[in-house]
Amino acid sequence: MIGLYGGSFDPVHIGHLRIAEDIREAFSLERVIFIPAYQSPLKSKSRASAEDRFNMLKLSLKENPFFGIDDIEIKRKGKSYTIDTVLFYKKKLGYPPVFILGTDAFLSFHLWKSPEELIKNANFIVAGRDEISFYDVEEYVKDHFPEAVIRKDKKIEKGKSGNIYYFSMRRLDISSTEIRNRVKDGKSIKYLVLPEVERYIFYKKLYRG
Repeated sequence: MIGLYGGSFDPVHIGHLRIAEDIREAFSLERVIFIPAYQSPLKSKSRASAEDRFNMLKLSLKENPFFGIDDIEIKRKGKSYTIDTVLFYKKKLGYPPVFILGTDAFLSFHLWKSPEELIKNANFIVAGRDEISFYDVEEYVKDHFPEAVIRKDKKIEKGKSGNIYYFSMRRLDISSTEIRNRVKDGKSIKYLVLPEVERYIFYKKLYRG
């Protein structure tokens, strides 16, 4: 079973990497494929270019044989719609893919393009954090997607779709926004990103303006 992990990754940090590793182990995934968006439809334009964000991901993932990266959304350009990626992978894999996202993103799921079609064609692992609990996600699903099934187990049934698995993630209070702000303010980002990414950010003079 392959897990898809989408996002802006502007920049990728150790929180992204750790939650992906935790989910891979908990759900016995063969691999986790990171898919950087060219432009997230519900976010402002990324501060770093698609090329730089892709390169930072490559540097971060190279030592983990269970992680991969796909530039499908970057090559597609324009706004990156998850439904397009999910349908592509469903055809490629031959079964509904598993898509990983955080609760903050999931609680705006009804604003995504073709959310009902997404539910029909994929399963989702929602990583809970901060004050948002399983019950918040459960109520959201009941209100917006009553046809979906919310679960707390970790047994993904290959070939089936419409399941939303809640995963209680470890608390790592790190965000890409904080990293960008620290760089802008001349503060250290050591231990928030991998050393290779820290060097890349400063070599390319990213996030300074």
